[in-house]
Amino acid sequence: MEEAEALRQFWLNWWLQFAVAAATFGAVLVALFGQAFRAKFLPPKLSVRLADAQGEKTKIKLSWVENGVLKERTEDARFYHLAVENDRRWSPANQVQVVLLSVAEPGADGRFVTIWTGDIPLGWRHQQVLSGPRTVGPTGHVDLCSVVKGKWLQLHPLVAPFNLEVIRRNSADLLLHVQARSNEVDSEVVPVRVSWDGQWQDGATEMQRHLVVRIADDPA
Repeated sequence: MEEAEALRQFWLNWWLQFAVAAATFGAVLVALFGQAFRAKFLPPKLSVRLADAQGEKTKIKLSWVENGVLKERTEDARFYHLAVENDRRWSPANQVQVVLLSVAEPGADGRFVTIWTGDIPLGWRHQQVLSGPRTVGPTGHVDLCSVVKGKWLQLHPLVAPFNLEVIRRNSADLLLHVQARSNEVDSEVVPVRVSWDGQWQDGATEMQRHLVVRIADDPA
């Protein structure tokens, strides 16, 4: 009986040790090859949508020089954001940026004509705090454009190209093409239309009569 019990304990301990070793080995394999496996067979799935058609009302600081003296004041503004989503959050997208690919305006016949093409990243929301490309598992937001009370409409690429007018002081009707890009995968190219009649209203609903930002049926 003692020999049988000792043999039973031996095999029980052996299987326990085998299970621990197998689990450890599996964890090492996941750590070494899991990311590569996901990137190849189950890559992230990026998409871009409008975060909020009403935008976000906030305050910004305006600075200018008058008679050699730097002056500042705050003014109302409304920012419009794009949301970058990963439908496979368990497979993160690394080094993500949302890039502005082109800008078009209506020509004389009303059809959109491309006035600028390029490849410039848009700034992440609160770019001064969170800079550079990001990993997207959870949803991220980028600044698309903003309107400042009594002033202008502004696009928000990280760098303003010399051949693109990013600030419009009068009415504007723009068709923007944007795309989310990562190390693993890119989103579809998304057309976004920004139409502004040059006016401002404090209320969100009232402002939508003057500035409409929406995902467009691409007419370009």
